Amino acid sequence: MSKCLRYRAAAGFTLVEVAIVLVIIGLILGGVFKGQALIDSARVRSIQSELTGIQSAWLSFADRYRAIPGDFARADLQIDSAARPGNGNGRLDSAGERAGVWQQLALAGFISGSFDGSAANVGTAGGVDCTASTCPKNPFNGYYKIAYGSQAAGSESAANEILTGRQMPVGILAQLDTRLDDGVAMTGRFQVHRDYVSTCTRNGNWDHASANANCVGVLRD
Repeated sequence: MSKCLRYRAAAGFTLVEVAIVLVIIGLILGGVFKGQALIDSARVRSIQSELTGIQSAWLSFADRYRAIPGDFARADLQIDSAARPGNGNGRLDSAGERAGVWQQLALAGFISGSFDGSAANVGTAGGVDCTASTCPKNPFNGYYKIAYGSQAAGSESAANEILTGRQMPVGILAQLDTRLDDGVAMTGRFQVHRDYVSTCTRNGNWDHASANANCVGVLRD
């Protein structure tokens, strides 16, 4: 082999070749990020649709029975004998009612699925734990819950609130807040759950930089 050929073999990549590789890598990364953005956007739309569906089912139930789901005292007589009745005080303020909301809605035909109304599985009013047999899942395998309380971090009074469930990325909740409300984590009808303020917000806003994948939002009306 000549000296010239040995020199070319040892010279490595040219600047043009390196530039081409960097451009290709940039295009690949751009495609990955764009694809992730599209996936996130689809997830936000899905959660928004589910929350809107829950609200619509709630209002339709109240219009038909003149009572809120879970709290309806005659659910076993007017909906289904398997339905667990509430106390009729207008608040989901017991474990039985927090579990019963999904059972009553499903048995009345306002949502799909089958739920057992088990008070033992639904957790506390402020907590986000539940089971698949009692509460519907969100797209991140957490559980939607409705409870009477003030878990929205900026709230001062109690109300019936929809909790999005755990495992929600902070960026997803920020986008959802923008679609449903004012985009600010501590104000308005959609807020961060008070137990997740320190890990999912900064200075009252959703903390995008944290990239926290386990946040919870609260919808109040």
